[in-house]
This record gives sequence, structure tokens and C-alpha cells, in this order.
Amino acid sequence: MPADLTADLHFVPLQAGIPSKRLRAFRREAGWPNTPQRPPADMRGRVLWVSVTLRRQQIGIARLEVAAPAFCYIADFIISREWRGKGVGHWFIQQIERYCASLGVQRLLLEAAPGTAEFYGTLGFVPDQYVATMLCKNVAPLQARIFVPPASP
Repeated sequence: MPADLTADLHFVPLQAGIPSKRLRAFRREAGWPNTPQRPPADMRGRVLWVSVTLRRQQIGIARLEVAAPAFCYIADFIISREWRGKGVGHWFIQQIERYCASLGVQRLLLEAAPGTAEFYGTLGFVPDQYVATMLCKNVAPLQARIFVPPASP
């Protein structure tokens, strides 16, 4: 990605979520159904929306279902068609990783849309060992703890 493009990209956590009209527009452009799946009402984590902007224009969005510290499920990850293949998606995922690590999240999970598994593979995502349809990536792996016996009195 050109350095000048990177300088103009901004990662933006959305305090109020994303308006449904804007979400429908992103989903329509991506060729997805306009009836997004909503998280269940009894979800144990929290839902956060994030976006990537370029010169104040929103060019990508993602829904993060955070169940810290265990994991964050990335859903509705969409980059505007005009910006696909230019490194924006890679940049956005890296920012999501940093953001989730700052929340104490240890692992990212997602379901790759058809034809996108290779994209996520280049970012270090691998098939999840527990759920065959998911890809995962450790972003803040548990650090080994060193056992130090208590000092003798």
C-alpha cells in the first residue's frame, strides 16, 4: 500500500454503531443479503462497530462481538469495492488486531466469505481447531508463567 494512502487512513471506533441505511449500502455493494444477522439478545459479550475512513469518507466497516479476554468474533467485515485490492483490508484487520489486544482479547475468530480465505490466510488466520467453519488468530497469546517457589522463612 502506498505510504501516502496509509497516512490518510483512520481507524474509528463507532460509539453509536452504524446506521442501518449505511450498513445496508455496504452489504449491497459487497453482494451480501440485506438482512444482516444480529447477535442473540442474550449475548455474553458486547458488540462494537469500527470503521476505516479515508479523507473523512467511510470506506470500510466491521462488527466486533467481543467476549474478552477469550475472543472477538469479527463479523460484517466489508471494504468498499473501490478500495479492495489496495491494501486497505490488510491495514484495517491489523488495526482491529491492535484494538482487540488493547481490550485484552487473546484471539480473533471469523467466518470467511466465499473466496476470502486466502486473504485472511495472508494475515495469519488459520482454520480453527474447534469449529471447522471458522478461521482464528491469536493476537495476545497467553504468556507462559514462570513458577517461582515462595522464599523459605
